[in-house]
Amino acid sequence: MEITVSKTALLDKLKSIGRIIQPKNSIPAYDNFLFVIDEFGIILVTAGEEAGCITTNIDGKADFTNHSFMANAKTLLDGLKEIPEQPLTISILKKELIVKYANGKFSIPLEKEEQYPSMNTDNTATPFLVSGNDLLYGIKQTLICSANDELRPVLNGVYFDIGLDSMSFVATDGTRLAMIENPSPYTRKERAAFILPSKFAKVLSNIVPEDCMNVEISVNQTNILFEFDSYRLICRMIEGRFPNYRAVIPQKQPNRAVLKKADIVSALKRVSVFCDESSSLVVLKFDSDSLKIAAHDLYFSKSAEETIPLQSGCNIEIGFRSSFLIEMVNNIPSEDIAITMSDPSQASLLTRCDEEVKSLTYLLMPLSINN
Repeated sequence: MEITVSKTALLDKLKSIGRIIQPKNSIPAYDNFLFVIDEFGIILVTAGEEAGCITTNIDGKADFTNHSFMANAKTLLDGLKEIPEQPLTISILKKELIVKYANGKFSIPLEKEEQYPSMNTDNTATPFLVSGNDLLYGIKQTLICSANDELRPVLNGVYFDIGLDSMSFVATDGTRLAMIENPSPYTRKERAAFILPSKFAKVLSNIVPEDCMNVEISVNQTNILFEFDSYRLICRMIEGRFPNYRAVIPQKQPNRAVLKKADIVSALKRVSVFCDESSSLVVLKFDSDSLKIAAHDLYFSKSAEETIPLQSGCNIEIGFRSSFLIEMVNNIPSEDIAITMSDPSQASLLTRCDEEVKSLTYLLMPLSINN
């Protein structure tokens, strides 16, 4: 039994799904790729871990059908990566896989496919569609605010809040929050909501093409299924109730400043070098046309300040954790950003100024300036 396939086509697909494989698995089968050649001769390959798996098809030709096997993922990837681009012939023997190329070959043992666990979704679940571009934007802009909290697992992912004619993406770690609200081009008959684990959100952000027209999503009581192009991802959702995120977003913010993203990011990076290491506090002092950014570390007797222009300003002094502020501002995909504040003890909002293009709201809790 033989498979003929391009080295690049094979390696690219294996690398794209292989990201999901964990270094240490409690189930040894997850150290392997599962290959399935179906009744039509289509070559399918799966990578997985206990919480989910990804399947994709590989462009190639098999001279057999209805057969499956497992091969060690790391060994196969390591063996393929240094081979120049060329057609490969893969021979499938009873207990051995042999990869033949122009001037050589390598072989690795095969494992029985029956050992590989399966994950399924409820076939009665009603799927809904999301454009690939909207899904990528929703995940990439919110994922930075998700938590890694063993005590509050519901914060360790991206929350999908799907209404009848809209979809929201939300993530929070309790100190900061990201929210995107998009009108949906597809009207639904029922609402849905689920929490996608951060690691699978990251995997999706790496494999969904920006020009992907539609991603089909199906949800049952425990699992989520994403289908797009040549990929099929199934994972367990995070169980539990996501916090009422709308309740924490301030409605009245009398102080508003508009400035260039590049100006504040570069200034923050320079000034934050001099922050107190324990608090990472940076102080922002706004006036009508400028912003003074200051940091100091009394223990090491070091400090810095820098002033940048504002397009429009206000009068308030407020402190933030510099690392959070830099990451959030840097992740806003617009040249101009707006910061709205009420007082130095209440949450502030960061938004893009071209909201008519894409929505995006970041919420960040301030730090006490007196600390």
